[in-house]
Amino acid sequence: MELQSLVLENVEVFVSGFVVVGGLLGYLLTKRKSTRLPPPQEIKPEIKVPTPEVKPKAPEVAPVITPPKKSWAERLSTGLEKSRSEVWGKIGQLFAGEKPNLDEIEEVLYTADIPTGLVQELLARLEKDGKGKPADEISKLVHGFMKEKMEAVQQNIHQDVFKFDSSNKKTRVFMIVGVNGAGKTTTIGKLATKLKGQGAKVIVGACDTFRAAAVDQLQVWCERAGVDMVRAKDGADPSGVAYDTVAKAFAENYDYCLIDTAGRLHTNQNLMDELNKTKRVMSKIQPDAPHEVLLVLDAITGQNALKQAQEFNKALQLTGIIFTKCDGSAKAGSAVGIVDQLKVPITYIGVGESVDDLHHFDLDLYLKSLVGV
Repeated sequence: MELQSLVLENVEVFVSGFVVVGGLLGYLLTKRKSTRLPPPQEIKPEIKVPTPEVKPKAPEVAPVITPPKKSWAERLSTGLEKSRSEVWGKIGQLFAGEKPNLDEIEEVLYTADIPTGLVQELLARLEKDGKGKPADEISKLVHGFMKEKMEAVQQNIHQDVFKFDSSNKKTRVFMIVGVNGAGKTTTIGKLATKLKGQGAKVIVGACDTFRAAAVDQLQVWCERAGVDMVRAKDGADPSGVAYDTVAKAFAENYDYCLIDTAGRLHTNQNLMDELNKTKRVMSKIQPDAPHEVLLVLDAITGQNALKQAQEFNKALQLTGIIFTKCDGSAKAGSAVGIVDQLKVPITYIGVGESVDDLHHFDLDLYLKSLVGV
């Protein structure tokens, strides 16, 4: 009874204790759930997307403006400017008016190495037909006088000297002569380039065998132009090289055969005789070879150019003249006296270093550029 009474008296205490203990257990369980770690998540590998390379922007460059190519007429006029301004263009100004200054005109013409006979003829023509006329009319009178002296001779040029005719199956042999320094080797290279450019099959004979540098220079020109060349050992017989080249040209049906020769002083008879031998050797292959004998003359030499032409013509019977280095010289008008005295036409004229600066000689264009009409 005492135990029962004890339990009943303390039942509230027991219940309160159970409540407290239950509450504590519930708190602890709740706390445990709230602190439980989340399930592990799948870790995906990081994918790096490559960043495109940004190239630095190139600086803006101003467009290159290529100047228009000058026509042959413009280049010729520029090349003859000195001769025109210092000699031929002055004549109209000096003669025009009431009192023509004949003495000064005569001095200017002699300075330009115009032959004495030609100077006196021109002065007589001016006195006869030019008195009282304005400067531009005097210039036209001078133009007409020089054309009269050259026109008939210039008509004797064979067109195949500068124009390839594919219908003509005949091999043409050109012998090119001149003194050292006149531009002979360079002229042959330009001529070969021009003919090759027209579709011709060209071969060159390097007969200046005593000047290795000249042969090497010619070979460079030939390689650049795409034409064939025959050369021999240094010091070989020039005539033998000419013979071999012409023989090959006819055997293999070349259109043009250009024979370079050793530079010869026109005052040395032995050297001129050697050139004559070379010419004769070529005729053994073809009786009418060479078909052209062209003399390269340097315009700067003036009156001496006429003496050279006279001696070469005497030895070889020239068929044409190539007048080079006319740019920058006041003596380019000396061509008039050469044609008038020798009766040999000018085939080509050169006013610069490029291939295009060598052009076939146009008489009317030359005179207009020279006199300024």
